[in-house]
Amino acid sequence: MIFRSWFYLRVGYATYIAFFIGFVSNIIVIYKLAIADTSLLSLFPHLTEFVVVVAIIASPISVIIGLLHMRRTAAFAADASVSTEANPYVYKIVPGKEREVTVPLSILTARVLLKLAEDRLTTDEKRELEEVLTKADKLLLGHSVGLKNRR
Repeated sequence: MIFRSWFYLRVGYATYIAFFIGFVSNIIVIYKLAIADTSLLSLFPHLTEFVVVVAIIASPISVIIGLLHMRRTAAFAADASVSTEANPYVYKIVPGKEREVTVPLSILTARVLLKLAEDRLTTDEKRELEEVLTKADKLLLGHSVGLKNRR
């Protein structure tokens, strides 16, 4: 419970509070340094007007940059890859229906198919199926499989 709370605190702070504080701080500093003490004060005599104009301009630009980051750069792919590798359930069975129903049913189905097709499978096909069933049994026992340590 304490680690969940710590996670939610970090996500909430980083996503909402820090964003809001950073946005407001930047607007105030930019207004003071670039507008208030210059000839641009006639364009934006009040901070409120400056905030509205900046929000109208910065919002679509930020959306486009975010879209490009997600779709067109390798940065997001690298982030997703690291997150996937760090997730223990990529290499283990997820508790719940996967552990209780899906994987056991898949194992039973594969074993029945192995018995039914015993005389029609080549030696390599039998060996390959047995190897996969062995890995599935390991997963069912709570062990991990895959290339977890590959980075």
